[in-house]
Amino acid sequence: MVAHRDNLYVMRNGPCEDFLQCVMDCYNLTSDQWTVMSGQYGNSKSSLFTAAVRGDSVFTLSRHVTTEYTIEENKWRLRREMKGFGRIGSIYTFLMRWTDPILRIGIGPILT
Repeated sequence: MVAHRDNLYVMRNGPCEDFLQCVMDCYNLTSDQWTVMSGQYGNSKSSLFTAAVRGDSVFTLSRHVTTEYTIEENKWRLRREMKGFGRIGSIYTFLMRWTDPILRIGIGPILT
């Protein structure tokens, strides 16, 4: 799921449960309605599931390619593909942040 303005984009498997060709649904928070995005989107190495939004662009990362899409009214339009990942500190570099583990201190069994 990716958020852009007041829309949430949800990726799902394409025809015949094909996970390499995904389709997207768009949920608008203002109108409280679902719409189906036109077209199918390639999901090489699950890149659509690692999408990140920057402005009006969506960047997806696979093992070898960074793909940029522009967000339009009813579809994502492929803008460009770049080999590899961007330089450190550039807009094309994404960091994955893990949450700290929850420590339970002083909690023991409940005695009745």
